[in-house]
Amino acid sequence: MSPEITSLVGLFCAFVVLVVGAMKGYPILAVAPVSAAIVIASAGQPVFETLDGAFAQGMGDFIISNFTLFLPACILGSMLADCGAARDIAVYFGNLAENFGGKHVKYWVVMGLSIVTALLSLGGVSGAVVVFTIAPICRQIFKKFDIPWHFVIPIIVYGGCMWTATLPGSPCIENLIPMEYLGTTPMAAPELGMIATLNCIVFGAWYIWYAVRKTERRGEGYLETGAEMDRYANVLDENILTMTCSNMQLLRALSPSIVLLVSMNVFHVEPYVALIYGCIVCLALYFTHFESLADTLRDGTLSTIRSLMNVAVVVGFGAAVELTPGFAFIVDNLANMPGPPLVQLWISANLIAGITGSAAGGEGIALGALSDRFLAMGISPDVIHRIVNVSCYGLDTMPYNGNAINRLNYTHLTYRNAYYHEFILGAIFPLFNSLVVTLFASMFFL
Repeated sequence: MSPEITSLVGLFCAFVVLVVGAMKGYPILAVAPVSAAIVIASAGQPVFETLDGAFAQGMGDFIISNFTLFLPACILGSMLADCGAARDIAVYFGNLAENFGGKHVKYWVVMGLSIVTALLSLGGVSGAVVVFTIAPICRQIFKKFDIPWHFVIPIIVYGGCMWTATLPGSPCIENLIPMEYLGTTPMAAPELGMIATLNCIVFGAWYIWYAVRKTERRGEGYLETGAEMDRYANVLDENILTMTCSNMQLLRALSPSIVLLVSMNVFHVEPYVALIYGCIVCLALYFTHFESLADTLRDGTLSTIRSLMNVAVVVGFGAAVELTPGFAFIVDNLANMPGPPLVQLWISANLIAGITGSAAGGEGIALGALSDRFLAMGISPDVIHRIVNVSCYGLDTMPYNGNAINRLNYTHLTYRNAYYHEFILGAIFPLFNSLVVTLFASMFFL
């Protein structure tokens, strides 16, 4: 058997270990190195040396490149939650949905909370960590309206990353990573970004409508999937059920996000600096509202470590995979496949994101391995930026995706009762959507 075939068999076995391990609840920080060892051994390479080398280097490079983005994003998320700004935004939109939702109030509550999540995401709260801000708010409002708890997942996926990461000008990390490789800006190829974003907004809104109506027909309420969350969560703050939020309170709550967005997209401030500005504004407006600023900062830093490591370890796995004959065989065949160059790029970005189980990690590996080749073909860096940005959200949402694991663990949901939302909104439709955008770009941008 050739080294390429042996390596491909090892890759397949490693993916089985990753998927089964993640779905059985084993920590990804333990499962990913074991899977990497399988890949390395099947390639005939020294296991411990490679784990200490390429695997650790891949993790370290990702942490070094993204630490300054994750840290202020996580701290901002913690600050918005603890000072009451996120609660005020949620109360405002929750009351709005209750007043105008009529018999479809559950749908409009879910959509309203999705808008809240999108505002937080566009305000700089990473899609990887927005769960820590929005889930406690969702729990309180879900109990009021008896909404099944598993809808917290589509709220986070739809509002936190499905379309906000592809929106031109977005501060989401997947819209920022290509800048390092291509010298582009967050507004790269705005026409393609808007097509992708609008497609996601429409499909996600329809899917949530369909899913909510389905649970209403079978009489499903909060406790079927929320009982486990209640067992571990703090006592419900009943005050939020009767609270109101004025327009001025809403404006104040949105101010940190507004400052962040304007700083980054109007004044072209570095994203991590804009996030720091958001933190400063939040601190200035809500200084007296923090019970313990030290605890808030501690929670933010712990969220940074947890979220960054869960993604980085999968990137380390991808870095080990990148050294194997099996990966080289895949990349070589991608380069030789027939069809338009952008279709090759679409397949490559989706496949590598699937292999790594990470949108950000797969995006970085794909750009590092393939960007020079596509630039040499004369393809615009802006177009490459947007195609890879949209495509990395296709096959990345595998069961071993670090962010998916974070969301399920934090909300005390299971793969059985909630992962299908992740898969439909985070993999199936984005894969189709990225193909639509790629074909459009091939017809009008080449």
